[in-house]
Amino acid sequence: MSTGDRTISRRGLSALGVAGLAAAGGAALAPPAAAAPTGPLRPALPGRLAGIETIASVDDLRAVPGGAGGAQVYLLGYWADLPGVGGGALFWDADATDSDDGGTVFAVTGTATGRWRRETSTTIDLAWFGWRGAGDVDDSERVQAAVDALPLGGVIEHGPGKVRIETTIRIERSPITFRGVGPTDSLDTATQFVIATGDADGFVLSGCHGGGFRDLQFQGEDLTGGYMIRTERIGMEQNDGNYMITVQNVRFRLGYNGVLLRSANTIRFLNCVWNEFHGEQVILLNGESDTSRADPVEFVECAIAAGTANRGTDNVIIDGQGGSIKFIATAVLFGHHGIWMRNTTGTGLPKFLYFEGGGFENGHGVPVLLEDGAQALFTNTYISSDGADDNVRIHDTFTGMATFTGCVIRGAGRHGMDIASSHITITGNVIGNNARMAHEAFSRAVTALADNGAGGVRVTVDAAHGWETGDRIRVEQVNGAVGANGTWPVTVVDDTRFDLEGAALGGAYSGGGRAIRTATGINLRAGAEKVIVAGNLLGRLPEGLHRQDYGLINAASDVLISGNDLVGNLVGPYLLTGTQNAQSRIVGNKGLEQIDGRLTARVAGPVADGLYDFSTLLYLDGQRIRVTRVTRVLGAGSCNVRLEAGGATAGTQSATTTTLQSTALTSPFAVDGVSAPKRLQVRVLNASGAQDLEVQFGYQLVS
Repeated sequence: MSTGDRTISRRGLSALGVAGLAAAGGAALAPPAAAAPTGPLRPALPGRLAGIETIASVDDLRAVPGGAGGAQVYLLGYWADLPGVGGGALFWDADATDSDDGGTVFAVTGTATGRWRRETSTTIDLAWFGWRGAGDVDDSERVQAAVDALPLGGVIEHGPGKVRIETTIRIERSPITFRGVGPTDSLDTATQFVIATGDADGFVLSGCHGGGFRDLQFQGEDLTGGYMIRTERIGMEQNDGNYMITVQNVRFRLGYNGVLLRSANTIRFLNCVWNEFHGEQVILLNGESDTSRADPVEFVECAIAAGTANRGTDNVIIDGQGGSIKFIATAVLFGHHGIWMRNTTGTGLPKFLYFEGGGFENGHGVPVLLEDGAQALFTNTYISSDGADDNVRIHDTFTGMATFTGCVIRGAGRHGMDIASSHITITGNVIGNNARMAHEAFSRAVTALADNGAGGVRVTVDAAHGWETGDRIRVEQVNGAVGANGTWPVTVVDDTRFDLEGAALGGAYSGGGRAIRTATGINLRAGAEKVIVAGNLLGRLPEGLHRQDYGLINAASDVLISGNDLVGNLVGPYLLTGTQNAQSRIVGNKGLEQIDGRLTARVAGPVADGLYDFSTLLYLDGQRIRVTRVTRVLGAGSCNVRLEAGGATAGTQSATTTTLQSTALTSPFAVDGVSAPKRLQVRVLNASGAQDLEVQFGYQLVS
């Protein structure tokens, strides 16, 4: 009897048993179970399947019809040479006409009605569909078949081994989770999707509510475009987007672009790593309209790195409509820009960016670039870079409300922060050791100096400078046209020429000179407004290079700069270059003299030794002050003056003549009026022909 003439029935299996069926001519069946070795690749049959016929492979299975229905067999493996892989129990569904999907439903050759089926489960093994795990053949059809076998959702398990994807896998509406055996940075262990789709996407999720990827690795191979994972809408109804997708314990590497999120709601990445991407960006959140927004999206304890060799690849771009983008304890490393908020869609703005913990390092663009959008918060974040740009840059097109609290912002090539927007709050940060490029090693040699035709100075340098209008350039060692030496804001003409704003030639240029771009801790541009800079350290840090000329440069007119430590900058604590208005407040900063009030006395006519009252503050009552400066002058003669409080000497004597003198006290002295009121007076000593005394003591409020 040929194999094609046989059928298997439940009654036949029961009566014959394994040995009987083999004796009846079952040449296509495996040897009797008793003769089959057991072990890791050929396990003993489960107790409940003992006595059920075994079949060596799917090829053999497709040659064996099951009779009237209810028959059961045990498949030793999908492939005959890989027993134990892709096997399992199957039963005969005599009335079925389903298509053979190669994994859960098998048709028998020449049999129109009746199919072998695996037991129904929401968790299936990719090996059921013939995956061998070597990654040397295209597994795309097998993966797609496994997806299609779970129309209502479920789990597809893999590995350990490699799954090779050469054609895009589409998941439509089904909440399917791909689950491997664990993440790894090895190319030879655990579960790996080898994405070899050329310029096409690896996986596309369309209208999926649930599912995701867990415990595996995505590994690109010769990719020239596309994304490893992309989401999209499946239709225009409200629920046709993607919702509640989770990617956990997944490593992405060796890709072109990483992930594109569009029409994605409540998407979470947990403990994921991206590295070595050479395309446009690693992650793109791109909402082209309100129906395609990515909102909310969370990255928790992740690492996103374009890679050390990919200096032109941005890490995270938030473009167009999207919001509630959260990064918790996430590191963004290498590549070009770190996080870039922009809008190239022409529709609504990205907003609600929240970054806490973790930080940015080793990138060669701007770690935090807020070009277009609104509402960003960075807290307890480390922000550093290796390039020539700023660490944080906020354009005037960013529509407002950015906050930086408790951050460390250091090591930028230019400014620690460059701000041209409004409603910016910068509190409790450490901002220092920036302006690394402000060094003669990065200078440009001056080759020409000339009048620019408008009474200013035009400088030509020997190579492309890479600077922009508004930068402050230090020109030095110029011969002849010595008026150009100094530090000037510039207007860029082209790659090798720029004009010095406010400079004059001062002579004919006779050679020499170099130009160096300087930078500062915080640079507030003229368009910035409603900016609060309070309680920050803006200066030299204990380690690293420090070339900040000022702790802060302010050209804005509506700012509060208060309570900052501005000590340790190379030129000065701060520089004011703009026009201040009634809203400007620059008070109480460390690193520069702060005068909160003055004790003023005037004595007309002859001045004799003795005590004289102040006109501005007679009693110090309920306060402590620290006297830091004394200013005095006589109309004639000479004398000494000193402060007395409550009848006791406070401070040392200051010589007074007809020359106006103002002396900052190297050892300020304190006066305490908290415990009891103290009368404040000025004592005149050693008067000699003294006439018309004017004296004031500048003080700071202590409490």
